[in-house]
Amino acid sequence: MNTKRARQQGAVSLFVVIFATLLISIVTVSFVQLMLRDQQQSTANDLAQSAYDSAQAGVEDAKRLLILDQACRNGTAASTVNCAAIASALTPAPGDTQTACNTLSAAGIVGETNGETIIQQSSGDSATQLNQAYTCVKVGVNTDDYKGNIDVNQSDIIPLRGVSAFTSIELSWFSRDDVAAEGEDDVEFPTTGSDSSLPPEGSEWPDNNPPLLRTQFMQMGGSFKLTDFDDSQPDNKSNANTLFLYPSATGLTMKDFALDARRSPSNSQQKVQCHDSFLDGEYACTVTITLPNPIDGNTADRNAYLRLTSLYNGAHYSIKLKNGNETVRFSGVQPLVDSTGRANDVFRRVETRVELVGDFTYPEAALDMQGSLCKNFTVTNEEAGYRGSSTCTP
Repeated sequence: MNTKRARQQGAVSLFVVIFATLLISIVTVSFVQLMLRDQQQSTANDLAQSAYDSAQAGVEDAKRLLILDQACRNGTAASTVNCAAIASALTPAPGDTQTACNTLSAAGIVGETNGETIIQQSSGDSATQLNQAYTCVKVGVNTDDYKGNIDVNQSDIIPLRGVSAFTSIELSWFSRDDVAAEGEDDVEFPTTGSDSSLPPEGSEWPDNNPPLLRTQFMQMGGSFKLTDFDDSQPDNKSNANTLFLYPSATGLTMKDFALDARRSPSNSQQKVQCHDSFLDGEYACTVTITLPNPIDGNTADRNAYLRLTSLYNGAHYSIKLKNGNETVRFSGVQPLVDSTGRANDVFRRVETRVELVGDFTYPEAALDMQGSLCKNFTVTNEEAGYRGSSTCTP
């Protein structure tokens, strides 16, 4: 009897050991799987970031190409720059809006190995072991639109330069990125009905309201005098106009710069019809504005600029050139760079807009400050300057 009882106790111990071993094995395998999964995710994230960095390297090389092209067009390029190769590389094939994948190598900016450009600082370092490269960089010099973003009370100057003649512009503003609460698509308006009053002093413009846009148009024809900016002539001829575009649910989608309030003063802004959601498009507000003819009547040599100032709120915006119902592409104003980068077997693609500094520079203000300003003026006939000092009290 004692022997039988001992055997039963030994069987129970054996089962306990087996189940404990299985439990420990399951827990161990689970932890190993979690570790391997985290390691794979970390590796994938590192490769994705490396591929993105490779694509950005392609964008930077494309910027170098565009700067050299600008120097070639301005006649300031060094004698060693092959301007003919650059111009040829930046010319897309017939029917295409962007250049080929080998634009940078065709222009002589970089070299290629097996159809891609390896990312490394020098041939002697070990950067090739990272297996990074960009495989395709396309450049679209002429774009269908111009896109930007302006903060509240800030301004942008946009050259209106098209590949062919244009008679109007399509201006859209306030996107999902401008809505205050993340995930919301509701757009509000400052007022309803016929009222287009401005917010009283001390009150705030709601964050979900599209901003009031001050839209200033400046142009020159084939000939130009400074006094033309203060002049207007029959047949819709003018070189300077301003419209204040007021977001509204009851406004219009068509405007004309001939409605310039400075030339025919009025107490109301130009109301533009806006949508209360983004279901109908990327932007809440869209308006087409007819352009005046230059004072000299020469629309073929139109040299025009648009200055946008965002009041009470910031906004993303888009501008298109129009000739009737047809869209006219911008000519070299904001080139589009499409770059694909690689790290090992992971690829990332980047699209970015590029604007060349120095092509057109317009200062926002000679002096910009938040506090008070105190100025001293001294008049003297001494060639070496002035003597003494004065105290300025704000």
